[in-house]
This record gives sequence, C-alpha cells and structure tokens, in this order.
Amino acid sequence: MVDLQGMMGVVIRRERRERHLTMKELAARAVLSEVYLSEIERGMKNPSALVLERLADALGLDVADLLEFVAESLREAARPSVTRAVGFTVPDRGETPPRVAVKRLAQALGTEEVTMMAELGAFFMSRRSGGTVE
Repeated sequence: MVDLQGMMGVVIRRERRERHLTMKELAARAVLSEVYLSEIERGMKNPSALVLERLADALGLDVADLLEFVAESLREAARPSVTRAVGFTVPDRGETPPRVAVKRLAQALGTEEVTMMAELGAFFMSRRSGGTVE
C-alpha cells in the first residue's frame, strides 16, 4: 500500500521543481515556513485543506488538479510491475494526467468549441467501434 502523505510530498516537490521554484520561493508564495514545506515534501507532515489550497495556488494549480496529480501518482505506484512488463503503456512521471489535460483544454476553449470537440470525439469513437452517429 502506498503512503498518501508521502505521495503528496513527492508530487508537491515535483511540481515545485518543474516550475523552477526554490523551497524558499514556494514557501513565501504559500505563506508557509520553509521548515514546514520541507516536512510536507518529505512526507513527514500531512497538510491541511487550507495549506493544500495555498500550495496549489502558489504552484499555479487548482486544488483539484493538485489532487489529481496525487491520485495519478498513487495509481502509478499501485500498478503491478507485471503490467508494465507485458507492454501496457505507463505514463511518464511528470506527464499531465489525461483528465487534467482535457479539463485545462475545456477551460481554455469556449462552450461551442467544447461541444464540437465532444461531438467529434463521439463520432470517431463510433467509427472505431463500427457504429454510426446520429
């Protein structure tokens, strides 16, 4: 079983590094002490909801996106190594989870574009399965 508290720290550290932020910079943006941030990143402290909101905001993420990154990392860690050996594709660490990527794309587009993309997606999925779209 994977440790949620530890994985939360791993994800926060990864996101901080991807944004080229030092611990001091992220702590200042999130109004936290460097010591507390360090303890979170090392999996020694479990951040409260308020602290998660501050960290997500300081990283330029929604809390839901931060939690999705944690969930994807937990799923990845829980996958059996046999699954990886038989050729299933496993996303690279740091790769944006598909649900987060789609959500970001939908937020960037207008309602009409999102509707058109959904219709196109349904069309291509039905073509792949040999069905028709009405």
